[in-house]
Amino acid sequence: MTAHHTRAAVAVMFAVAGWGTHAVAQSAKQEDPIPATPSQNLTAIERSFAALPTPDSLTLFPQMRQQLQDAPAFLRDSKAGINFRSYYRDEVTNAPAGAIWKEAWAAGGSVSFETGRLFDLISGGMVLYTSFPVYAPLDHDGTGLLKPRQQQYGVLGQLYGKVHLADTHEIIAGRYLYDTPFIGPHDNRMSPKTFYGYVLHGSFGNEESGGPALRYGGGYIAAIKERNSTEFISMSRAAGASEDRGTGVLGGMFSWGPLRLGAIDYFAQDTMNIFYTEGKVGKDFGDISAALSAQFAAQSSTGTNLLNGGTYWATNQFATQLQLGYQSAILTAAYSVVNPGFNMQTPWSANPFYTDAQILAFNFAGESAVMLGLSSVMAPMGLPGVAASVFYFRGWTQAPAASAPRLEDEWDFNLEWRPKWKPLPGLWLRARYGHANIDQSNVRTTIDEVRLILNYAIKLY
Repeated sequence: MTAHHTRAAVAVMFAVAGWGTHAVAQSAKQEDPIPATPSQNLTAIERSFAALPTPDSLTLFPQMRQQLQDAPAFLRDSKAGINFRSYYRDEVTNAPAGAIWKEAWAAGGSVSFETGRLFDLISGGMVLYTSFPVYAPLDHDGTGLLKPRQQQYGVLGQLYGKVHLADTHEIIAGRYLYDTPFIGPHDNRMSPKTFYGYVLHGSFGNEESGGPALRYGGGYIAAIKERNSTEFISMSRAAGASEDRGTGVLGGMFSWGPLRLGAIDYFAQDTMNIFYTEGKVGKDFGDISAALSAQFAAQSSTGTNLLNGGTYWATNQFATQLQLGYQSAILTAAYSVVNPGFNMQTPWSANPFYTDAQILAFNFAGESAVMLGLSSVMAPMGLPGVAASVFYFRGWTQAPAASAPRLEDEWDFNLEWRPKWKPLPGLWLRARYGHANIDQSNVRTTIDEVRLILNYAIKLY
């Protein structure tokens, strides 16, 4: 990538300061705001069952809330919003066979509406996602920001109903967005992955009191809409199978004070089974804080083994992570290793492991990987709303299932600004750059990627 392209991308980002979206539940690490402390850096299992706070945003018509105060709860408690997103992505892959250049700038976002409760029992909602090309040369297709051939799209990605069994238990049915380790939004393009199915989830105990608490969830997911698609397809076809199968899901997380321990199982008949478990414990010592976590996933084919030509396969991955915080800075170190028998599969989400990077996933068969990172929220330095991070990853494998011996490394840099000014609550600008090297069979492939994103969430009332 030339310096000209980088400067042009920066100019594009700030020229469209009216487009973006608030980041909803997303992948385990890549697209979340930079945390100030290890406790704010949620693991994949925490994201599955945590009640995520909603950042403050601009309300265009606050008087409507007052006008609805005497209306039935179905209208009085309804919510509507517009989430703007502008996204520029430029990725150049240099390989001996030639260079591949993907580039596009898209704008769009989503419009959402959710009702209050009818008879204190039923509610519903919908989210429409859109993406339009602003600059999208046909010969640079493939960014994932638009449909193939750089085409615009619009899709009703969420259309759901809820049955509220109690304040802490509910059933969700229809098109919805779920955020679990292996069924999740992977929301690092213009719109997220969403799913069609039905789920029961809830909680017992009061986690905020520090006592024991249990959050649970389970159900059946029949279909998925990919990030730049307008159609829902079966979960098995999204994984690469030639027949339609759905996925049953069941899991929970136990918490007690600083301890988090959870597990989730995903079963798709004739396709695959995934078991995931993760634990975390943390401690604050004033300005100093620490968190230690570990995760494990086991995957195997099921039934007629549709993903591997009728041949059974199995694999697993383990990782551990240590975070040390001082005031608003965090030093992070992580290690992961994959079973040498088969590559890890992530067809329905982002890679949830700690060593997942901006470009590379480090989940080939037999691959070991290390990660070192430093991040800081800079408000104590007189820069409110500004945060930055730098991460280094290195992975290696000699497993036959990964083809020839493979050595990978990557540097990721992230700078973000969420202004605290009253006219701009909900605005979030990010600049990301990643550089990756892949060495295999005495051949080096390099990948450079720039992402420039502007998000802006606005409540209508």
